[in-house]
Amino acid sequence: MIFDTHTHYDDRAYGNSADELIRRILSTNVTGFIAVGANLKRSRASVKIAEKYSSVYASVGIHPHDVDSLPPDYLAQLEVMAKSSKVVAIGETGLDYHYEGYNREKQITVFREQLGLAQKLNLPVIIHSREAKEDTMNILRGMKNLPKAVMHCYSGDVAMARELLNLGILISFTGVITFKNAHNAVEVCREIPLESIMLETDCPYMAPVPFRGKLCDSSMLGYVAEKLAEIKDIPVSEVVRVCNDNAMRFFNI
Repeated sequence: MIFDTHTHYDDRAYGNSADELIRRILSTNVTGFIAVGANLKRSRASVKIAEKYSSVYASVGIHPHDVDSLPPDYLAQLEVMAKSSKVVAIGETGLDYHYEGYNREKQITVFREQLGLAQKLNLPVIIHSREAKEDTMNILRGMKNLPKAVMHCYSGDVAMARELLNLGILISFTGVITFKNAHNAVEVCREIPLESIMLETDCPYMAPVPFRGKLCDSSMLGYVAEKLAEIKDIPVSEVVRVCNDNAMRFFNI
């Protein structure tokens, strides 16, 4: 049984079929998953998904792509959502400088504020960082009493991974590690201990080989586990057992 630590079943890519898909997935080898919030509306949707299913949990947060349209009381709204017993993390939050026109200062401010909320609520935080390594690491290095954190959908190099581990931050991998050009991710998987790794799909995105280009869901997570087992030359059952244990401890489930 495998646990998916990062999903987006509220995404419009699933249309009206998300509930049917979730029920089917939870009847297979997927023991549960985290429904991850990306803005206020989607965070509420993630909490609703979690409250429908006993083995599903939620996080609430603001993705860096959504920082420009926030109301002044967005943190208070997140805090109210986090009172649900099914909410186990803040996020995803972080920095993303991939697309033109991003608001760097606003992203940094909102990221810092959500880290502070995670501290206040004693919840772990799910971090997104794309093409923003320097700012991300400077914020994390400079924060006192850094909350538990995971760098999700990791795309950095080994040096960054080692610094994250030194800060006590876990690293999560998606189907990207099955791609032919995923040399950095594979090297990081090889170099860091299994006890510092969690598994995720980030569905509906980044379906692993042999489903690349198709709509992703948690039933495909086994292919990520199989690739990690191949990289580390250990049984798949060991990968699943350790990564599940890591997830249960991290999210206090």
